[in-house]
Amino acid sequence: MSMHEDYNGGHLIEAAVAYYNATGKRQLLDVAIRFADHFGSLFGPGKRHWVTGHQELELALVKLYKVTKEERYLKLADWLLEERGHKHAAGYTWTDWRDTAYAQDVLPVKQQTQITGHAVRAMYLYTGAADVAAITGDSGYFKAMTAVWEDVVHRNMYLTGGIGSSGSNEGFSTDYDLPNERAYCETCASVGMVLWNQRMNQLTGDAQYIDVLERSLYNGALDGLSLSGDRFFYGNPLASNGQHYRREWFGTACCPANIARLVASLGDYVYGHAADGLWVHLFVGSSTTQTLGGQKTAIRMQTAYPWQGGIQLLIDPENKTRFGLHVRIPGWVREQAVPGDLYTFVKTGNVALEIKVNGKPIAYRIDKGYAVIEREWKKGDVVQVDLPMEVKRVTAREEVKAAQNRVALQRGPLVYCVEGADNNGQAWNLILPDDAPITAGFRPDLLGGVTALSFTAPTVEVAPDGLSVQTRTKTITAIPYFSWCNRGQNAMQVWLPRKIQEVKVNY
Repeated sequence: MSMHEDYNGGHLIEAAVAYYNATGKRQLLDVAIRFADHFGSLFGPGKRHWVTGHQELELALVKLYKVTKEERYLKLADWLLEERGHKHAAGYTWTDWRDTAYAQDVLPVKQQTQITGHAVRAMYLYTGAADVAAITGDSGYFKAMTAVWEDVVHRNMYLTGGIGSSGSNEGFSTDYDLPNERAYCETCASVGMVLWNQRMNQLTGDAQYIDVLERSLYNGALDGLSLSGDRFFYGNPLASNGQHYRREWFGTACCPANIARLVASLGDYVYGHAADGLWVHLFVGSSTTQTLGGQKTAIRMQTAYPWQGGIQLLIDPENKTRFGLHVRIPGWVREQAVPGDLYTFVKTGNVALEIKVNGKPIAYRIDKGYAVIEREWKKGDVVQVDLPMEVKRVTAREEVKAAQNRVALQRGPLVYCVEGADNNGQAWNLILPDDAPITAGFRPDLLGGVTALSFTAPTVEVAPDGLSVQTRTKTITAIPYFSWCNRGQNAMQVWLPRKIQEVKVNY
């Protein structure tokens, strides 16, 4: 059980809980319970020590606890977390690896402050720790989660929300080591970022975690799935010379299944609620019904996001009721690419966001990144939010060597790239000057319908004599990063040169 047995057992439990919640049928749930009870008969306080080879069982046991209300599953999850970092002689599993950092097993979880090792293992570990902390109120876990999260987001995360730059350990290397063409950024790690950041938001109510969740969801994770739905990326680089391509399947097939379940479970991330409030985290055409202010209340969201910034919320309580509506104002509206300063927007000016109720502007307050409207709601109330969708330039701090003298483009939550398929087979030979105007337009004929960007830029090409280069001005098309490599293998770049000496020309 030193590798993936516990991981597989955890996914069995997760599948059983999902199937039970969807159907009410217990067949698979009873199998999962037998597995969990068997595991608990061998490991736990007063029994054998154990460190799971690939974290996942921890968070799965919390899900099993929530369904069954059996405290032993919550206690077993907590015990598994507590086992890590002690190098118990009996049951210790990492001698084959000789690298306990690979499995986040150098320090006890509550003492950890830095991200290490395998990215997917880390995400499942910290998701499980956040789940336990949410139920038990254990401040030790929360303190550690906050410190590690800051280390990930401020020093080890790509602009796309991808994590894990190194292919050798499928994970983290050193701070600010974020190469583009060699970026690993496993799809499962981006899915894990969605899971972990959802839990951190639930613990704190802070929108900064949803900002990161959204970045990973729309870019790092979604890139792992082809537009046709049957081809996948395991790793998600930010630059390519054409050597990368989407595959039908993998020998280790975690990523196809993981991105499939993420897309299927999107509804779990859109809203949050309490007795006196509704939180709108993501902007997705959807509906939900919750009891708010003591009244059963239906909410329907209509939007063309992320192509357009208009969001309409239809509020329909059975009877008049008072509650707070919390609508996330994304970090990219506030001109923060991510919480912290790893990436910075080139400022376009402060944006005064207007929110209307029934067609009239309404006052709101900002709380932890959410616009909050407190009022008595009645049937037929309509809330309108219009998020500005300017194209924004993004730069990285100087420690990120792979992005120096370069700029990236973002519109709404989407990071953009230049792909050879739109630019005469070239993506590495252009310069994006700081003063070049950039326009956005929806292209129903392109990649199933996307908003593309275009700008005029100098391109460096081989001269007719074949011995020198020449500069020519061309119109360049940029597409959403998640949609690249759907038209065959070709060149791609996210970070574009601002100076000619950064340009690569193929002779």
